[in-house]
Amino acid sequence: MRTIAVVSGSGVTASAHLARQVREHLAHRGIQAHVLPTTVMDMLSQDFHADLIIATVEIPQSLRIPVVSGMPLLLETDPQVVFDDVERLLARPSPVRPARHRPPGRPVPGRPGAPQRRTP
Repeated sequence: MRTIAVVSGSGVTASAHLARQVREHLAHRGIQAHVLPTTVMDMLSQDFHADLIIATVEIPQSLRIPVVSGMPLLLETDPQVVFDDVERLLARPSPVRPARHRPPGRPVPGRPGAPQRRTP
C-alpha cells in the first residue's frame, strides 16, 4: 500500500486536517493509501519513507519523492487540483526502492573483518 506524507509549515494541526481531507477523498474514490500527517523534522529522519508528499512548504528535491502542492487544499481555492495530482501520481507504478545504504561503522569485535584483540 502506498504512503502519502502530508507536511505543513503551519504545524501538526494543519497537516492533520489536510491528511483527513485526503483520506476522505481517497476512500470515496476507493483508493487505498496510508495518509500520514508529517512534520519537516520527520522527513529528515533516516527512517522516513513516503511514496508521495503533499506539502504547503518547500520540500528538498534531494528526497527524490514526488511532491504535490497542498496550498489549493489548505486555502480551499481548488482542492480538486490536489486530488487530481494525487490520483495521477498514485496510478503510476510503484518504484522499486533500493536498500538504504548505511555508512560503514566500526567493526564489532568477534564478527568477521573485525580487528582481533591482542592479549598480553
